[in-house]
Formats: sequence, structure tokens, C-alpha cells
Amino acid sequence: MNDITIGNAGVSLAASVYGQPDAPPVLLLHGISNSRDVWYDWAVELSDRYRVYTLDFRGHGHSARAGRYAIADYVSDAESILSAIGAPTRVVGHSLGGVVAGALAQSDSALVHSALMLDPAWFFGIPAEFARTVYPRRFALLIAMITQLHEAQAPLDAWTAAVGNTPHPAGGVFADHMGHRQILSHASALQRQDPACWRSPVHESFAALDTSVPFRRPTRLIRCDTTLGAAFIDDHAERIRTVNPSLEIIHYAGSDHFPQRTYAFAKRFRGDLERFLRDA
Repeated sequence: MNDITIGNAGVSLAASVYGQPDAPPVLLLHGISNSRDVWYDWAVELSDRYRVYTLDFRGHGHSARAGRYAIADYVSDAESILSAIGAPTRVVGHSLGGVVAGALAQSDSALVHSALMLDPAWFFGIPAEFARTVYPRRFALLIAMITQLHEAQAPLDAWTAAVGNTPHPAGGVFADHMGHRQILSHASALQRQDPACWRSPVHESFAALDTSVPFRRPTRLIRCDTTLGAAFIDDHAERIRTVNPSLEIIHYAGSDHFPQRTYAFAKRFRGDLERFLRDA
């Protein structure tokens, strides 16, 4: 694994690269409260067959802070690393990263081979749809936690405890559903994240995404359980198919928003990820 820096209009973006240079490239994109480290285990696992890239979006992880955090800015971050890769790339994104993957799939760019959207916040730019999800309340609680820990100048251990002890929608706490490394990764990402990422309401940051544009690259979507905090809720499947009637949508009933890192769904996600990378 090698760490690299990508420039995007004066913003320095941190990325990591795994695997052999001549292997097919794969780009893994994280969600709004995470960093590229959330994909570390998957990148290592795939690196014997693929050239895997993970990226910290602006204001996240080890990337520089920026003046703007709209969806177009996150898409431009991904476009910058795709330009550096310089070859058709399979793009896998979770949550915010899933939205960016979908936006890239809407383009005619030869650098986008295909896209896998994992519980994407695809309709968060539509205020009424955003309001129908759990995320207005969930984000309000998260912002309050981040603010409190920053004001207390809390050490990483306190951030880790706060994440691990957060109630999980399936019962218990998050530490009951995923390993310590994933809890630590999320805690570190929240501690490093630029608080300005949350300055504008999320539905405003996503508003410029045009969901009426069809995907022009092969695309698949994995949606999670609405009752357990999915970002892509039940009837969003029907809504997205009015634009993309042949889109394959896989439903993880019983999964929270993070199937790729939970004990219960990591094996299933592995199978669907492998199938996407093989078939796309």
C-alpha cells in the first residue's frame, strides 16, 4: 500500500493505492462521516486481483479542508483521482460515496467503467424525501456529539467510546455489530472531519444533483432496511427505476446503513461486490 496526494483546484486530497500497477483499477469511496480508512480491509482483500484506490473526500480524513462542501465538489474530488488513474475504473461508493458513484455513472466519461452504489443518499437533495428518512434526526444528534467532543478537546479514546456506545437500530450498541477496528476508524474520521462539512443542511448540499439524468455506465445499487436507518428508503427503488428501468437493485433486508462493515452482512456484501467487479 502506498499513500499519495492528488490535487483538485488547490485542494490536496489524500488517497491510498493497493495492488499491482497493471491490474484493473477499482475506486472505493466513503460516506460523509467516514474516511478512506473504512475501506482498508476491502482494499487489502481485493489487492491480489485489482489496483485499488481509496480516497479521502475534501474535509475528511487526511485531505485538506476546503471552502465548499456541495455534491459537485465531492464529485470533482473523485474526478480528480480518476484523471490520475487514467483508465476505465470500477467505482464503488457508500452513502455520500454512493451518490458520487451514481453521479459519475451519469456521465459519458471514459474513465468510469461501472458503478456500485451502496445505500446511496440519492434523493437527499429533495427536501421532502430527505425528511422522510431518519437522517434529519440522526445528523442532528451526530452534529451535537461532534460539537461536544470538539469543545471538550476530547482524546481519540473518548471519540471511540462515543461511536461504539451509540445505540444501534437493531438493538444493543454499534460495538455489538462490528469490530473494534471499524469503530476506531469511524471515531478517527469524525475527529478529523472539518466541522464545516455540516455547516449547510445536507439537503442543500445535495440539491444540485439531477436525479432525472439516467445512468450511462453499467450500475448496480444495494439498498438496506428502511426500518434500520437506510438512506435509500423503500419507495426510492420505484422512483429511481422511472429513470433507470433496467437498474439492478439488491435489497439487504435486516441490514443497517453499513452492511460492508457489520458482522451480519459482510459476507453477503463480499459476494455482491465480487460479482459486480467480475460482471460489470
